[in-house]
Order: sequence, then structure tokens, then C-alpha cells
Amino acid sequence: MSHTLTRAILVAAVCSLGSASLAKADALFFEKVAVKTNSEATCLRFAGDVARNENFQNVHKNQAEVAGVKGGVYVSITCVGRGQQEAIAVVMAVAPNFGVAQQTGRLVADKISRITCIDSPC
Repeated sequence: MSHTLTRAILVAAVCSLGSASLAKADALFFEKVAVKTNSEATCLRFAGDVARNENFQNVHKNQAEVAGVKGGVYVSITCVGRGQQEAIAVVMAVAPNFGVAQQTGRLVADKISRITCIDSPC
């Protein structure tokens, strides 16, 4: 993924953090992981599954992201399709402490990267 695309995703994600108070947020952590589908839409479905399974609160979904709060950390997940290659999930976590943001962000990234689609075209 190009640096320009990564920056654009990060800027879009930060701008979409409507329910997180950026004035109070001290740390933003983000990680990108490959998912087991080449479909951007399926990747976003996986993101919704993670949000549900990890008990996110105040979840909102649209065509660009799945986001919510987990343990006081605001988490936003967006996906980037790459043609015939695996899609990339970009997980962003905002928290008052970088360690907390990093821990939650990595947990969510790990969860979405492990999902395997077995009952429908992926």
C-alpha cells in the first residue's frame, strides 16, 4: 500500500472519530493487517463480526468503516481491497494512553486477521 494511500486512510479515520473526543485523546495507534479475503465488503463484514464478538459499545457501521468503543478505547476499522490480493484491514485505536491504544488495536487487528470465511464466497 502506498504511503499516500496510508496517509489518506489515516486522515479519513481521524476525521471520522466523531464520538471520540480528540481534545482528550492523547494517543492514536494504528496497524494494518491482511485478511483472509480479497473482498473489501467481506473484510468490513469481518470487522462487524469482531465488533460484535469483542462487545464494542456504541457501534456504528457504514460503507467505509466499522467503529465503536472497547474498554474505553475508540476503535475504527476500515478495509482496502487490492484486486486479487488479500484485502487490508486498517485498525485505529484512540485512548488517553498509548499502551492502552496499542494493546486494544493489536487485539482487534489479530482478531480480524484470523477470521476465515467458510460458508459463502469471500
